[in-house]
Amino acid sequence: MAKRLTQVLGVDIGTQSTKIAALRAGKDGASVTALGMTPTPEGTADHTGIFDPQTLGAMLKSLIVEVHAGVRHLVLCISGQSAVVVRILEVPKMSDADLAQHMQWEIERNVPFAESDTVSDFRPVENPALAATDNMEVVMAVSPRSAIETVLALIKAAGCKPAAIDVEPLGLGRVVQMCHGGDLAQKNVCVVHIGHSTTSINMYRQGVLAFPRTVPLGGSMLTQALADAFSLTVAEAEEKKRQEAAIPEAAAEAGFTAPGATVQAEFEPYTPFGEESGEGAGEAATGEPKPAEEPAAPAASDQVFQALQPQLEEFIAELRRSIDYYKSRGGEIEEIATSGGGANLKGLDAYMSRSMGLPVSRLNPFQGIDVSVSGQAETYVSENASEFAVAMGMGLHIAYD
Repeated sequence: MAKRLTQVLGVDIGTQSTKIAALRAGKDGASVTALGMTPTPEGTADHTGIFDPQTLGAMLKSLIVEVHAGVRHLVLCISGQSAVVVRILEVPKMSDADLAQHMQWEIERNVPFAESDTVSDFRPVENPALAATDNMEVVMAVSPRSAIETVLALIKAAGCKPAAIDVEPLGLGRVVQMCHGGDLAQKNVCVVHIGHSTTSINMYRQGVLAFPRTVPLGGSMLTQALADAFSLTVAEAEEKKRQEAAIPEAAAEAGFTAPGATVQAEFEPYTPFGEESGEGAGEAATGEPKPAEEPAAPAASDQVFQALQPQLEEFIAELRRSIDYYKSRGGEIEEIATSGGGANLKGLDAYMSRSMGLPVSRLNPFQGIDVSVSGQAETYVSENASEFAVAMGMGLHIAYD
């Protein structure tokens, strides 16, 4: 666990960009004193974990200086399928000493890594549904020791000190609790954090983590779809996605047909007793069909959506599968909240709502928190808020841990 500090720097190193948020604890709660974002150097990290801690450390050091963060204690999010696993386990109720011994067995049983030397942590979580039973729930996080050492090397290269190494689902839970205490924290919600190469789908029961899942789908799949469809470079496709991509309102409604698609009309045989008469009746009497009209070419925006549609449908299928599985285990979901850079696709929230039959809102990690920043950081607050959800969740250690 992290030691109690009055200020920390929350760090989220993504495969496309790195975000930092400096937070200070005061008598009126946490406040944001600095924000920063910069591209993650290519080849230093991907969906499996971190590869080059020295380059990433140098990048982080420069970013801290650039935004005048003035904080040297970091809470860094560890992520990647080869770096960490987070699970919720139901175990018998027991004392703290017995639970520690039992969890060692659970950790050994649940470790998916080839490396046997691991670092782990766990904590009980409240589940009212188990209050009258002999069981309890525990959230568990396990990492290979080599992944932890890589993170520590990164922090050292940045000239900083580790306050804690944390995981994304718990950080997002802090944002739900602290920034949405009057709405999302009162409900059973699914937070969908859409990153560059992965999406985390986490269920929360009144702000408490109930089910975490990560799927290998992210914003990059949409970028690649545009690159393939329009013969663009990845950089050009990314810009096209940001500027032109939008999901039409009818995209998830019953009977929706993609723009430009043809619909075969139902065959109506000729009858001399039909109501058609006058001009054009002679043409019908011959039995010769009228020439079919050429379908109108789809507009440029419609072409962009058509290129993205298969990936969007795959994304919705994974989301539905996750929620259905959670419900099959007795869970309930009242609302979906989105965050991450991929959530900025125009029309995505409405598309998800129509597809899933649930209200969809945007997670705002700055809501209800004093933010004292200037310059570019003001733009982050107004235009890129959801992209800082994980970094803010890491920084909120000072309020919760």
